[in-house]
Amino acid sequence: MREKISAIVLAAGKGKRMRSSFPKVLQDLKGRPLIWYVLKNLTSLKYINQIIVVLGYRAKDVQEQVNKEFKGIEFVCQKEILGTAHAVKCTKRIVKNKNVLVICADTPLITKNTLYKFVSSFLKSKSICSLIVAYQKEKTDLGRIVRDREGKIMAIKEKIELKGKENFREINSGIYCFKKELLFENLDKIKKNKRKKEYFLTQIIEIFYRQGYKIDTYLLDDEKEILGVNTKRDLLKVEKILQERICGKFIEKGVKIVDPQTTFINEEVKIGKDTTIFPFTFIEKDVIIGNNCLIGPFIHLREGTKIEDNTNLGNFLEICRSRIGKEVKIKHFGYIGDTTVEDKVNIGAGVVVANFDGKKKNKTYIKEGAFIGSDTILIAPVKVEKQSITGAGSVVTKNVAPFKVVVGVPARALRKVEK
Repeated sequence: MREKISAIVLAAGKGKRMRSSFPKVLQDLKGRPLIWYVLKNLTSLKYINQIIVVLGYRAKDVQEQVNKEFKGIEFVCQKEILGTAHAVKCTKRIVKNKNVLVICADTPLITKNTLYKFVSSFLKSKSICSLIVAYQKEKTDLGRIVRDREGKIMAIKEKIELKGKENFREINSGIYCFKKELLFENLDKIKKNKRKKEYFLTQIIEIFYRQGYKIDTYLLDDEKEILGVNTKRDLLKVEKILQERICGKFIEKGVKIVDPQTTFINEEVKIGKDTTIFPFTFIEKDVIIGNNCLIGPFIHLREGTKIEDNTNLGNFLEICRSRIGKEVKIKHFGYIGDTTVEDKVNIGAGVVVANFDGKKKNKTYIKEGAFIGSDTILIAPVKVEKQSITGAGSVVTKNVAPFKVVVGVPARALRKVEK
């Protein structure tokens, strides 16, 4: 049986530089809290059978949010925020495996594939410690790797400690694997940082080096994966990179995205092949779009919306919690909420589904082949039966029978639909 590993997720910090009343790890990143991205990757790795989140600032709020999204996560509380080494020490009593992965909750760009390869290489190496590193291409405040003449890692130093020594370009990710026994034996040897008054886990590398242990590294090709999020500016930078990845994934699967720079798609969206996404399209999580659809420009598809094949959704349109059938046309501005639209329906410009009565959201059904005239308001709950027509400007407050034309405020039957 393969060795298993316990993952420790460091999530105790307030994130002062974020300048927010919310904990840093709960900052929104494309519809999910920041911590979600790391936990999603960890929960999908077969080597990991224990995940421990170290809480601190607003611990209850963070724990509640994590429990909404994931099952089986364990928690410990760092009552005093005394640094990363102290945070790891807080987990000593509950870590159950001989191998430990330590990762910060604010590294959402690290991929599942990278973590899998890193953990696999550590377990195969029989090393006592390994860390993910990269070579600096852009300016960063991440710690620098210091090696001896033989190329062995001696220490991790902060950028300020190496002022004037620009040749130290190898950077620390803050992601480590350890042998549990040696890790916890040596945490007490870490000294408090004089400037920040905290105990930093990076010191453990220097301690291991002095004891003669070999420390392995896993080199990343793409340093963007280890970008941390400390400010709102960092959050925007990371969001842009995530968006590029998401759009790239859909393009590879046969989706045409006219301008990825102005298209915003959540990671948990599904889009069929030969669909075209026009600029300034915003698609939230749990949206499903079929094959050969035209979406946008300037459209907002909200959570819980499903769009079937060969449908055309156009400018300045918002759709929420609705199912849109095949060969439907809603090409101009409007709002569709809590609505089932069957196949071959045409909905004109300015149509609004009034789904909220002040107390609850109500359902609307538009049956196959119906024609909803421009500026129609549908007051939910209501049904518009198949092949029926609403005249321009109608306010529909009652169900419309099949093959009927209704007009007026409120809408009344005018005649049958001429076949």
